[in-house]
Amino acid sequence: MQAREIHGYAIRTGLCENIFVGNTLIDVYAKCGTMRVACKVFESMEKRDTVSFNAMVTGFSQNGMFGEAFGALNRMREENIPIDVVSWSAVISSYAQRGLGSEAISVFRQMQLSQSVPNEVTIISLLSAIASAGALSRGMETHAYCIRNTINGEDFMVQNALIDMYAKCGSFCGARRLFDSIPGMNRNVVTWTVMIGGYAQLGDAIQALELFSVMVSRPYFVKPNAHTVSCALMACAHLSSIRFGKQIHAHIARHSYGFAELHVDNCILDMYVKCGDVKAAQNVFDKMPQRNNVTWTSILTGYGMLGRAEETLKLFDDMQKAGVKPDDITFLVVLYACCHAGLVDVGLKYFESMPKVYGLAPHAVHYACVVDLLGRTGQLDKAWMTICNMPMEPTPMVWISLLSACRVHKNVNLAELALGKLVEAGSDSDSSYTLLSNIYANAGRWKDVAQIRVKMKKSGIIKQPGCSWIESKTGITTFLVGDKSHPRSKEIYDLLWRLMDRIKGIGYVPQVDFALHDVDEEEKSSLLSEHSEKLALAFGLLTAPKGGTIRVTKNLRVCGDCHSAILYISKVVEHDIILRDSSRFHHFREGVCSCGGYW
Repeated sequence: MQAREIHGYAIRTGLCENIFVGNTLIDVYAKCGTMRVACKVFESMEKRDTVSFNAMVTGFSQNGMFGEAFGALNRMREENIPIDVVSWSAVISSYAQRGLGSEAISVFRQMQLSQSVPNEVTIISLLSAIASAGALSRGMETHAYCIRNTINGEDFMVQNALIDMYAKCGSFCGARRLFDSIPGMNRNVVTWTVMIGGYAQLGDAIQALELFSVMVSRPYFVKPNAHTVSCALMACAHLSSIRFGKQIHAHIARHSYGFAELHVDNCILDMYVKCGDVKAAQNVFDKMPQRNNVTWTSILTGYGMLGRAEETLKLFDDMQKAGVKPDDITFLVVLYACCHAGLVDVGLKYFESMPKVYGLAPHAVHYACVVDLLGRTGQLDKAWMTICNMPMEPTPMVWISLLSACRVHKNVNLAELALGKLVEAGSDSDSSYTLLSNIYANAGRWKDVAQIRVKMKKSGIIKQPGCSWIESKTGITTFLVGDKSHPRSKEIYDLLWRLMDRIKGIGYVPQVDFALHDVDEEEKSSLLSEHSEKLALAFGLLTAPKGGTIRVTKNLRVCGDCHSAILYISKVVEHDIILRDSSRFHHFREGVCSCGGYW
């Protein structure tokens, strides 16, 4: 309203004839998103200069009207108005902000052909576009251009954009070299956050947390922003590093940064959920002044991954009572909870309610959950019929769900069919071949196991090695199968053998079919004892305080023998044991697991 009042005053007093006033009005209307009025002002001007056209090009670009923006550029040429760097930069920046990297790069090429010289703003926008397009070679060319033309930018803004570009294009060597080349005291919060975020997003959580520690320590102390702590919390969640996560949570509270952003609270909540500490997660949830769909879905996930379906379903009802509408991701979490608690009828009821009650069309991932739900309880025929009746082409996840069910219920024929479908779709991975290999091994079909290995080798498919890690006072310690590289290996293995002997005395029997080697039973039992999750657990028992919870994370699904062994170990040690594998949490306490046998 104020802009229109000022505009009216300018018309009444004749000030509209002043080119500066006209340009200002165009800029104001453009920023208010009323380009129709901006166009009227522009056309009513008797005289127009480069600034007038720049305001129009910028306005069109910022409002996503790229065709009109290029029309204005062409008109500048026709009227012999010089196209300066401001107009080009506006279009490039707007494309970049919308994630249209290829289009932004194309505009930059046109800019170069027009002999316009880019400035720092242009380069920063271009680098953002290159990052979104993943065009590393183009990014390296731009970096070389910056060096040749000594484009550095104030407060190292260009360097920050270059670091971000290298990180998002997957070249962490390039990103780290640039980061290290900036003197420590000259790195600002953006510099640190770009590197921490890059490491966190690409899965190198340890590096992300190490950098965060340096950032908030002397002599470099830089006050983190909301995005910095979100990235650090993401890294903690990836590692299940509750010790570091709690430190960051306390750091935020202690320094009174005053983050009023819901996103940060959601990240804190998600960190506790991913660490399996649902009690702490619930405490954060209860104290949150604001909650959105992400908040509710996160706390639902926390209970669902621990197999606590009753709490999950109650929270789902509470969510709707609070006026928050569930979306397709929320339903995925609910189906997941039902699946891991063996609640077949309840899960099917929620699945069927998606289109009927909530107007949500189930996606392939929801069908994969239903296949998993039916398959876990041995209803393989119904699982197969669900796949046959899908309204869309089954995705690899659907076939992997069926393959996993065949592994549990030892259905070789259906497993072969599922793998065949994965091969047809070009989605055969190490995990799918490994599942079928396990099924053959369980059936004693060692020739078929050998053939699977040959196929994998010919196809260049390498089995992902299983590894487990655990957090202690000294940091994160990772173990591979049969790992003897740790300085305390002798203590670890000695304790593990003592535990194995002890739990055999109370009923544990090694499930030798999970050794998956064509060797004798005694050797299979020995091989099972060297699985990475058992080694990590033994290390945890050596280092954890008395009565403390031991948290182990595994990159793959825990094997049946390790699950059984840890169940018995929890009977003879005074510790709760929380194991997070690739699909869920297992909370072991006094010989009982939270999964209830559904995993």
